[in-house]
Amino acid sequence: MNALFASAALGLVAAWPASGLGWMLGKAADRLTGDPLTRATAWNRAVALPPTVLGLMVGVSALPQETTDPVYQVAMTTRAAATAGAVVHDLSTRALPTVDSGEILSAVLILGALGGLAVAGARQIAGRAKLERIVRDARPVSQELALAVRAAARRLDTGRPEVKVSDVIDQPLLAGLTTPVILLPAELVERLDVHRLVPICAHELAHLKRGDNWRLLVEHLLGGLFWMVPPFAAIRARAAATREELSDALALDGASPADRHGYAEALIAVLRGRAAPALHPAFTGKGRKPTAMRLRAITHPQDPASFTRRALLGLASLLAMAVIASGSIALAQQGENQRGSRTIISDNGSGQYVEIRSDMVRVSNAEIVKGKLKVPDGQVSTYHGHVQVRGRLKAPETTVLLNGDTPPAGFDPTTLPDGAIERLDVVNHSTGGKSRVTLNVFLKPGV
Repeated sequence: MNALFASAALGLVAAWPASGLGWMLGKAADRLTGDPLTRATAWNRAVALPPTVLGLMVGVSALPQETTDPVYQVAMTTRAAATAGAVVHDLSTRALPTVDSGEILSAVLILGALGGLAVAGARQIAGRAKLERIVRDARPVSQELALAVRAAARRLDTGRPEVKVSDVIDQPLLAGLTTPVILLPAELVERLDVHRLVPICAHELAHLKRGDNWRLLVEHLLGGLFWMVPPFAAIRARAAATREELSDALALDGASPADRHGYAEALIAVLRGRAAPALHPAFTGKGRKPTAMRLRAITHPQDPASFTRRALLGLASLLAMAVIASGSIALAQQGENQRGSRTIISDNGSGQYVEIRSDMVRVSNAEIVKGKLKVPDGQVSTYHGHVQVRGRLKAPETTVLLNGDTPPAGFDPTTLPDGAIERLDVVNHSTGGKSRVTLNVFLKPGV
């Protein structure tokens, strides 16, 4: 199986535990603080975990092995990282149990993910084309409201998009990427005065300041790529909800209690208007809890999170990223082992490991069973081709022989130049209940 192909499939499988880790990170932020900035940061990091796993796994497979070996060796010397890699590897190998079925399932996963990405991309293109038509047909707002929105933009230190009124939308929104425009529903403009409309526009300005219009595009495409990972959709929904709370907080900074209550009433009216066609009340259904949290944050703003709580969440984020990165690298390297391009012989108890890598690995004995010849005290594998030995060859767990005899003092097969090894016999055997490895190195003539 192609290395990049297999790594991409394993990355899609590993997105499940990564999403679970992201969900725990976001929920921890919700429990620690009501500060929307801290919570939005945590949920945005949670959204980034699954694509990070996929990107790392594909990247590790795409890079030369000489580049990834040092990182892998460092990762595997850390017990937490090695455990993470083993857990993810176990989950993935259960999902891809055999070579044949694994290749079929890998193809299904990758084609499904690419298909979802294509659908999400097509929906984005169609949706943005429709939105451009709505913007062209919309009409400018009054000069009084336009000037008030410009003042709010100066206060938020962001761009000054044009504000327009549309008859075909049912909620305020920020339309466009390179030339954003704030669109307001005609019904809302007719019902509310300028004083009540300015905070609503400031909410969209807050989205513009934080780049949420671009972030939303990326997340929609990632949602298509990971459509087979439902936990990722749940994380995206919570991240979007916390970003709405953060935009409310920025828009209402310094607002009076009366202005906050007026803003909350306008939000309720918009939510009811959006729910009306489906006869779906605003405060029931799956959106009830995020909506209630948002309204509570509007009417009862939270103080910024303390330094201690921000530090705890920062450490948790770093730990999550470290586990994800180390696990991804370990899984990518171990995935190569299953494809026959690399063999790892490890002893977690002593921390010793040997890595044998070959561009063309084959065994030259007809009695080989599954690549290993049975011998009285263990099993032996013979490697030909471009063989290299990397790792820590630690005695007594590892014995090194040269052409079947004891090597001269200072002989180290890990320092041999490329192409020096003609053949390598690896014997795995057990002595006194402990695993032992013997490497019998046969050098090419003249080396």
